[in-house]
Amino acid sequence: MQGTNNSRNKKCQTGNMDVCLSGTIWQARDWAWLAFTELNLGYAQSRQLVQAWPDIMQLVYEVDLHSLALRAGTLKRWRELRQVDLESHFQEQYRWLQQHAAQLLTWHDARFPEQLKQLQDCPGWLWVEGKVSLLADPAIAMVGGRQASASGLALAHQYAQALAAAGLTVVSGLAVGVDGASHQGALDVAGDTIAILGSGLARVYPTRHQALAAQIVTNGGTLVSPWPLFLSAMPHQFPARNSIVSGLSLGVLVVEAAPKSGSLITAKAALEQGREVFALPFSVLNKKAQGSLDLIRDGACLVYTPEQIIAELAPMLTGSSVKSMTNKAVHDHTGPSDKAHLSVLLQQLLNQLGYDPLPVDIICQQMALPYAAVAAQLMELSLLGYVTEGPQGYVRIK
Repeated sequence: MQGTNNSRNKKCQTGNMDVCLSGTIWQARDWAWLAFTELNLGYAQSRQLVQAWPDIMQLVYEVDLHSLALRAGTLKRWRELRQVDLESHFQEQYRWLQQHAAQLLTWHDARFPEQLKQLQDCPGWLWVEGKVSLLADPAIAMVGGRQASASGLALAHQYAQALAAAGLTVVSGLAVGVDGASHQGALDVAGDTIAILGSGLARVYPTRHQALAAQIVTNGGTLVSPWPLFLSAMPHQFPARNSIVSGLSLGVLVVEAAPKSGSLITAKAALEQGREVFALPFSVLNKKAQGSLDLIRDGACLVYTPEQIIAELAPMLTGSSVKSMTNKAVHDHTGPSDKAHLSVLLQQLLNQLGYDPLPVDIICQQMALPYAAVAAQLMELSLLGYVTEGPQGYVRIK
């Protein structure tokens, strides 16, 4: 890209890009795009403007701002941008873009996801860091609660492994809980994953997942954001993020969701977009999964194996690179399922545990064993990855 200065802005409006050169690798139109994307316009307005004015120089410098229904703050900022040296004004963003493999995809870019263009709330542009081509690949969205149970997290990781190993790209929102477990599951089998951010690319949220975001990009995955690069996460941005999560996917798997979980917003968006909605069944005693049970009651497709999801999506996968999935493939990527290596006592103890928490004293009563013996056996099962301890007791995770 190349920059502009105040003396050149008027010349740039004529469309003669040759007079806008300034010694950097950017052109004036690129600085104008950066200015436009930093205005934080609403989804609908950004799309309408980009569609109506493909010439970004005309849009940024010539359009009559009085003809646009802009918020007062946005209108003031837009007017200010017409008076500043964009190259100097956006140096922070420019330096960040020099250091990261990020690209801007606009509505008119051939690589802009066609499936998003079908949505009423499609943005006019996306910032994309990583492998852009993943946006066109068949994908499954995986969502769930931020405070998921141990079994919910384990299932998210296992299903993501199996679905990614089958060739589907796993799409999620990079949140803590089910989102993070889903991304990690795909990465652990060298699968593809896309994270849709509720913040700008330069403000990865939550901060604890900055390392995960970097791992996604390093391993051939993709980060996507419709927000200005340095925009922090705000509550009102997440429903829009959820709409992109479902919009990029053939279907949405709700792993575990509480009644008021944001995952249900994603499921609702998926239904409105004509996507498939899948939900895993949980015990009625699991309060963190009541939203999932409500989805099943209201017509979501109940699934309990990854193969069922593949079978449901198969008609939409004709001609794609998705491999056929077998039970063996699932077991290969979800850990050992054969308990023959366990001692008789460990197998008996494991059989006592379900996917609802069970206190140690109850386990001792059921096994007719002293606390010390049961605690030692539970520790061994924990180290082997079969159980985990929660606030209400031990729960089986596989």
